Amino acid sequence: MTYQTGFPFSVNASDPGGVNQTFGNRANVSGDPTQGFDKSRTEWFNTSVFSQPTIDGPGLDGFGNSSRNLVQAPGISNFDLSAFKNIRLTERLRWQIRLEAFNAFNHTQFGYPDANVNSPTFGVIDSARPARIIQYGTKLIW
Repeated sequence: MTYQTGFPFSVNASDPGGVNQTFGNRANVSGDPTQGFDKSRTEWFNTSVFSQPTIDGPGLDGFGNSSRNLVQAPGISNFDLSAFKNIRLTERLRWQIRLEAFNAFNHTQFGYPDANVNSPTFGVIDSARPARIIQYGTKLIW
C-alpha cells in the first residue's frame, strides 16, 4: 500500500529575450496558485496568477519571479497485491506459482499538469500513471 503526496514542481515560461537559451525561465506569479479556484483535472492550480515574464527597459528582468517548486502535483494512493503457493515436489525441488497485481483496484493515478505558462493546456492534467497490471509467474526452485 502506498499513500504519497504529490511532488512539488516549478511553473516555467519561455525565454523572452534569448538570454537564458539553455534552461528557459520561471513564470511571473502575482498571487497564491492554491487559492481562488476549484481544483480539477482541467485546472490543477490557479493558472490566472501566472504570466510570461517580459524584458522591460534597459534592465534584464525577464527571468520570472516565481519560486522553485511552487505547485504540488497530484498524490498517489496505490494498492498492490501478491499471492504465491509453494508446492514441494521432492525434498530439494519446489515449484512456486505466483499472482501479482499492481494498482490492484485500478485507481486512477494522475500525472503532472502542464507547467508551461505559454501552453494552451497550461494547468491541465492530460496523462495518468499506468493502469492495473496483473502478472502470473511460475518458477522451479532447487
